[in-house]
Amino acid sequence: MPATAHRPVALSAAHTSAGSRTSPPLGRPQQPGVRPTAPASPNPAAPTALRPRVGAPSADAAAGQPGTPQSGMAPRGRVLYQGNEARLMHQAVGQHVVPHRLRVPGTGSVRARLRVLHRGEIALYQMGYGTHAELRIDPYAPVYLVHLLHCGPGRLSVDGRELPLTPVITGPGQEVVVRYAPDTTTLVLRVPRRVIDGVVRPFAVDSPEEAPVRFEPFLDAANGDVRQWLSLAHSFGSMVDSGLLTRSPDAAAHFEQMLVHGLLACQPHTHNAGSLRGGPVGAPIALRRALAFCEEHASEPISVADIAAASHMSVRTLQEKFRTHLGVTPLAHLRHVRLAGAHADLLAVAEGRSDDTVTGIALRWGFSHLGRFGALYRAAYGRLPSQTTRLGDAELYSLPRTAG
Repeated sequence: MPATAHRPVALSAAHTSAGSRTSPPLGRPQQPGVRPTAPASPNPAAPTALRPRVGAPSADAAAGQPGTPQSGMAPRGRVLYQGNEARLMHQAVGQHVVPHRLRVPGTGSVRARLRVLHRGEIALYQMGYGTHAELRIDPYAPVYLVHLLHCGPGRLSVDGRELPLTPVITGPGQEVVVRYAPDTTTLVLRVPRRVIDGVVRPFAVDSPEEAPVRFEPFLDAANGDVRQWLSLAHSFGSMVDSGLLTRSPDAAAHFEQMLVHGLLACQPHTHNAGSLRGGPVGAPIALRRALAFCEEHASEPISVADIAAASHMSVRTLQEKFRTHLGVTPLAHLRHVRLAGAHADLLAVAEGRSDDTVTGIALRWGFSHLGRFGALYRAAYGRLPSQTTRLGDAELYSLPRTAG
């Protein structure tokens, strides 16, 4: 981000998820080798880095707002936020799209807009900030984002790997940083993890609930199957614009199924025969056992040896698996789980659902040294535990950082 004479404003988002209507459950994935079919698109080879329309100024330009990705569609849908306050834009994106940390230069003034174009089992959003902005997405959020289209400059990195802004898919367990310029606008497809899990679970060797499916981030349009899926996604945007999907919920549900099944069929991920950078195909079952054990026993005095024994691995192998697949140590992950549990209990106090104390909560989650607990909690959530019991999340939309 360009240097500025002002101190950047950094905000953090709470782990909230958008509500959605109920669609028919997604069924079996299509057979390998069968490519998704889609309605004819006026431009099947539409580029993924698009220039604004040439001609009369758009309403967006007249209003001083970021441009619109050009995919042959007007900016329909409902505006969720449009204004100049980074804090409110941050809150809207965190609530509807994905929890994240937001960093903008100077005083935090933006010219931002967030618009929802479609919301069902999956959702389609259009967003821009009207200033330089950096989003660090919560790696624990149960959400996949397909960054489909953009206009204006921008960059995205996944686990330190620099990529173009689009077309890219990101998901749980990945360190994702998205950088916007003042005239950048993106079109983002949001797919909840439960939707992906619902498709792959019947065909997985073990339940995928503990370890998420990980996709190869870059959607390479040089691959024919990927190119056809991108055409399908662009057609989805055009149909959203036409109003047809609003008038026919069944058509919308079927189109959503085609998008999800097609994505799993064409893009390499950890539950197919493709390969991902940074690790072997498939999250090991033993690692899934370790993650489940941490979740179930986080409030108990467990050790790394206990986690290793529960997952049928040696301590050394356990540490290697965590480092390879998650990029953290077993103790760091356990600490994150405990802090998240303590945070939930502190919020219950703030909301009047519990009369517990900070000391009681800290001890219950395995933090016997209150000073150490306070320091770790503040590093993760930006405030002291006692402040959370008084204020809840009223002034801070937080997500825990992974402690190293």
